[in-house]
Amino acid sequence: MPSLLDNDAFLEYLKSRILCDVSLREKRVAITFDDGPNPNCTVRLMDLLDDKGIAATFFVVGRFVRRFPEIVTDAANRGHEIGNHTDHHIPLSILPDFVVRREIDAVGRLVREATGTQPRFLRPPMGWFNGRVLSIARGLGYVSVIGSVHPQDSKRPGTDAICERVLRRIEPGAIVILHDGGWWAGVDRNQTLEATDRITDTLLDEGYQFDTLSKLVNRNKAGVGEVGKTEVLTFERSGIVEPLLKGLLPAM
Repeated sequence: MPSLLDNDAFLEYLKSRILCDVSLREKRVAITFDDGPNPNCTVRLMDLLDDKGIAATFFVVGRFVRRFPEIVTDAANRGHEIGNHTDHHIPLSILPDFVVRREIDAVGRLVREATGTQPRFLRPPMGWFNGRVLSIARGLGYVSVIGSVHPQDSKRPGTDAICERVLRRIEPGAIVILHDGGWWAGVDRNQTLEATDRITDTLLDEGYQFDTLSKLVNRNKAGVGEVGKTEVLTFERSGIVEPLLKGLLPAM
């Protein structure tokens, strides 16, 4: 099943409510990875990226950071950015306020302990969010982000399919969603590793450069400010909950 992010009309609707991409003319993109740290994939992935001089953004899950804090420390030391993907990867929009805060705060604390740096970005698990969640995240100092290119690699559709889905949708300012982890530490992410190798080679050959999410966003700060204002006004007034967004980021 295609990702909802493949629907241009829906993506434009989503962009007015949460960060999905950055408006740029330069051929720069951010490649991001969810659901780690993972002992079988994350380090191999970082080695691959290091060989090409690429910095990525890793959205980490608290229960894995507790088990593998040294991987998060290593990622930060290599120049990668660490984002918040909550403590237990539960859809935030179904949780009461105090649990939403706890899910976000726990990862912020763990990342600070591992890296000495506070995460800037929150990616809501499975793409589930509403105005209440976005407002809480903003109050805690986070910019909420989904992305614009989602090949559904967590479903393991095959390396060729992952590559085709990314390269078909890529454009300057894109934020690519991939996965280095999953529900269990032994999850197989070899397809994502192989696809990342091929995708990055192709994009480098086409003249693209890779930024961490912060660096990409900082190239157009005005766009983030507009999203930050729109998301709260639109969702809080309407009371909309977005259950359809679970299709954007499938369960790990």
